[in-house]
Amino acid sequence: MRLLADIIVSMIQAIIFAYSTECCLKSENKLNKLKVVLITIVTFIINSSFTSIFGNISICVFIIHISCLVVMIFSYKDNKLKSMIPYTLTYSFMGVYGIISYNLFFGFIEGLIPVEYADIANILIIYVPYILFLYLCIKYMGKFIEMYKLAVSEKINMIVIITISFCLDFVLAFYLIIYNDESKMLKNMIITILCVFLAFIIKYFANIKKKSDQIFKLNEALEEKNSELRKIKHDYGAQISYLYGLCLMERFDDLKKSLKDIINKNDSTPTAVEVSENRNSILSLALKPAIDMGIHVIIEENCDFSVVSITEMEFYRIISNIVNNAIKAMNGKGIIIAKAYEYLGNVIVRIENNGPRIPEQHLNDIFKVGFTTKENSDQSHGYGLSIVKDLVESHNGKIYAKSSDVVTEFKIVFPIKNFV
Repeated sequence: MRLLADIIVSMIQAIIFAYSTECCLKSENKLNKLKVVLITIVTFIINSSFTSIFGNISICVFIIHISCLVVMIFSYKDNKLKSMIPYTLTYSFMGVYGIISYNLFFGFIEGLIPVEYADIANILIIYVPYILFLYLCIKYMGKFIEMYKLAVSEKINMIVIITISFCLDFVLAFYLIIYNDESKMLKNMIITILCVFLAFIIKYFANIKKKSDQIFKLNEALEEKNSELRKIKHDYGAQISYLYGLCLMERFDDLKKSLKDIINKNDSTPTAVEVSENRNSILSLALKPAIDMGIHVIIEENCDFSVVSITEMEFYRIISNIVNNAIKAMNGKGIIIAKAYEYLGNVIVRIENNGPRIPEQHLNDIFKVGFTTKENSDQSHGYGLSIVKDLVESHNGKIYAKSSDVVTEFKIVFPIKNFV
């Protein structure tokens, strides 16, 4: 009886996944019934196969979740990320219900009823409500679509949504481990998966914190710059009033002299900001042209360059050539982040910018002599990065480049002298 109930629930889950996803992603308000049927069949086969072969064991929770997620991504190739949202939302709702029902039955009711009625109670409490869930899902699909649109419009991070759904998996898996009295091997497997999952989450949120700290520092620097600009505005206002007074009094000689003094005494004020603990470092010096061009700069320098066999002048040439290329690509807008640190016997230098993406076919050629995407009739372009590569490799270093729609990064690795 329980096997039949498992099959029915697997079918209901498959219908809910397929129907809710298609309703959210349907084009021109037309429901693709064939796609709903195909997704239902495939996800049903996955659910029922694992359930019938292995039973309701903890590891199947993760396998079924991931398998169905892959089916959704494959079924909606043009909307991979968007297809994950409705699936994950419906999966999370069912996960919450599964946790409540398992806890209710195994934690309270199972011990209160005779053994011969345990299976019937199990079906009534855990399985039958899925039919009600399917009914509510179809009846209130409009509300569900609104929730999906809200998630898309607010640009809620997909990793956060998927993380929440997998957290529910772990809770459900631990319930199954406890109530089914599973083997030590399965327990150890789930614990190992949990450790890997936690390591990934910690690393992900650590990166978010690092980015948020950078943004906070940049905002502080921008606020300082705004204060400077407000003072300059106030000073210029007083000067303009004085010049206007000279004009009204027709003291044109004094007016000319005052204008000349203002021009000579006031240097141009850069609009960009630099976030750096040491503005006299080589990195800061090499990145100064970016500041002058209106590009914001963040510098994180946590190493001593004297530990590598390269002179300050050569290091300056390497960084400045990379920065100059970034400046040209960014057209005076954006952010450059420069990091330097020691890691496993090496000094690592990373230079990132949020300028245009370097096409994949060009990444392998950018370090070649004379390569450029610009007009080069006089052969004056295309030498900066080849010089960088030669300088780096002459000191037993390596340089790598990668680029995406979000960031372009150059990574330089220098071995530390006499590292044991």
